[in-house]
Amino acid sequence: MASPALSQASTAFESDAPQFHEHEKSQPRALQHVKEAATSQDILLFLVAFRILNALSIRTFFQPDEYFQSLEPAWEIAFGSNSGAWITWEWKNQLRSAIHPALFAGVYWVSAELSKLLHLTPYNHAELLLAAPKVTQAVIAAFADYYTWRLGERMYGRGSNEAWAALFLTVVSPWQWFVSTRTLSNCLETTLTIVALHQWPWHWSLDATGDEGTDKYGLREDPQPDQVRELAKLCRCLLLAAVACVLRPTNILIWICLACFSLWKSSSRGQLLKLPRIQGGLWVNITSIAHGPATRRERMVLVLEAVVCGSLVLASSAILDRLYYQQWTFPPLRFLYFNLARSLSVHYGRNDWHYYLTQGYPLLLTTFLPFALVGLYQSLFPHDSPPTQALLTANIKRQLATTSILVPFTLSFISHKEVRFIYPLLPPLHLLSAAPFATYFFSTPSKHTTRKRLLLTLILTTNLLLAIFTTTLYQQAPLNTLAYLRSRTTTTTTHPPTIAFLTPCHSTPWRSHLIHPSLKAWALTCEPPLHLPPSHHPTYRDEADLFYHSPTHWLTQHLGRAPKNSKEQQLRLSALETATGVAWDGKGGAHVDEKGREREGGKKAWTGYLVAFGQLEGELGAYLRGSGYGVCWRGWNGWGHEDWRRRGGMVVWCLDEGEKRAWRDGERDWEEIGGWKGFVGKMKRRWWS
Repeated sequence: MASPALSQASTAFESDAPQFHEHEKSQPRALQHVKEAATSQDILLFLVAFRILNALSIRTFFQPDEYFQSLEPAWEIAFGSNSGAWITWEWKNQLRSAIHPALFAGVYWVSAELSKLLHLTPYNHAELLLAAPKVTQAVIAAFADYYTWRLGERMYGRGSNEAWAALFLTVVSPWQWFVSTRTLSNCLETTLTIVALHQWPWHWSLDATGDEGTDKYGLREDPQPDQVRELAKLCRCLLLAAVACVLRPTNILIWICLACFSLWKSSSRGQLLKLPRIQGGLWVNITSIAHGPATRRERMVLVLEAVVCGSLVLASSAILDRLYYQQWTFPPLRFLYFNLARSLSVHYGRNDWHYYLTQGYPLLLTTFLPFALVGLYQSLFPHDSPPTQALLTANIKRQLATTSILVPFTLSFISHKEVRFIYPLLPPLHLLSAAPFATYFFSTPSKHTTRKRLLLTLILTTNLLLAIFTTTLYQQAPLNTLAYLRSRTTTTTTHPPTIAFLTPCHSTPWRSHLIHPSLKAWALTCEPPLHLPPSHHPTYRDEADLFYHSPTHWLTQHLGRAPKNSKEQQLRLSALETATGVAWDGKGGAHVDEKGREREGGKKAWTGYLVAFGQLEGELGAYLRGSGYGVCWRGWNGWGHEDWRRRGGMVVWCLDEGEKRAWRDGERDWEEIGGWKGFVGKMKRRWWS
């Protein structure tokens, strides 16, 4: 049981500890002891700890935007334009709001100052800068879980099985474990959306009966007692929604759907039209749009507050963007212009119209998809009219279900689709899934208990295996490779390491994981065809495309003969710097003169380390034969990849003789014990002896 101190803290925190009515106490509850012991503060603290563990346990690569749309610009803001961050074309063309990276820039600055204060070693300094954004995002993700549960209590009642089921679904969701603690703008958007949904005046979309209580502003009060005034909750909701829309302009689709339920309603009536020469006339159905269930005062307040809160957020965002871009700009408009009017998003992939239906929802919901489908159907097509006290619940479910269908339907008209674009709908889908889930597993009286327990065990086991696979096994090589290269800064005593990534564009994180300023690197680029009309886009090929079309030809043209040792490589680099008059900073890999022009031939520099995926090892190894390069590290990357260019793990070639020798010795020892089979046998013998 919770201590009195914790209970008082919970009351002070938000006065929302679960309450049970007399008829609820008499009903058997599967999780009754948990409900009685837990308070809101307990739940929140558990979720924060759970998500921090989640964030720090992730060892895999998911999306480049996790780094290049947040951490790279944040690094530049925190440490300056010469810090080596990779700023992509989206930021150079002002497509993104600076709100998201500004958050992590503050985290980086505080972490760096703390590192100085504690006099951390370079290794610990790097680990702190790696962990700080993860922990920050973990706290943000925990609030998404927490307010999913809170909205569930508002929908289904405090202490209800459905509310606890919603919390259970979000905690054990494989997608949440895999994605929620990553520094994607979609993750922050999801948290802002579910917190705003909790504050949304759902009861305004019910027809006024005249018996409801109103506050001093003439606004109907929430049927559930709350210390926060209606106007204050509405302001919080609209401010959060506005930030989410500035962050991701497509988020406005959610709020358009919800606003329509309060502002307008449709009504249908039949009418018999008498037409000449048609016996009996023609029966037609006429649909009309009228003012919604919200009162006139509520509609006026909603529109007025939306304008005020939206203007406030837009003004703040404009000032922040002015500070970052050094000029006045409006990123949401430029985002829509580049991605819709100019169709540049197609450069990163084109998907079928049914993508969100056949892939988006299954990936988001995984094992909970059947419950979500049932929840959607029951919310849109209830079997009978709900009792008066359940009208609000039915109304919220209907609005969430409608929004969860209309938003993906609208986004399906855009050629480029990704699952994370509909990520903000996952908390509402969990809330809709909670009712059929709780009904099936916690119904009273319980039937087929053994079968249900086996099914629940199967679901949890499947989710656990999916979570382990996606966060520790699948695509782990990009992060492990950078960890290896980062370690070279402390072991290399001669020249600072230089690296070339011969991989598809943005296949690894950049400065946010390279960390050390002494690490200089270049990579293949994939800039979209900004300079070409849409008719030329299908035939356009970026630098990575040209490289993979013929790696040997590209290497000959852009790098020339490979050096025979590290000394020759350093001499070449020094000669290039002397010829151009500029020291190579690693950006893009091309040397430029004082006027910003690429040096003659546009050739890139050979570096101390070369990184490529394993499928290229044979061709690249043949090209490097006779040079000073040799394999010095190899990382496993899972059992396959949908992109053929990213298959076969990652391989690092280097010029350092000591590293190459150490790798060969390690491989020889590994072969002597018989690989994995021999290693397992050796451990087994050691354990049993």
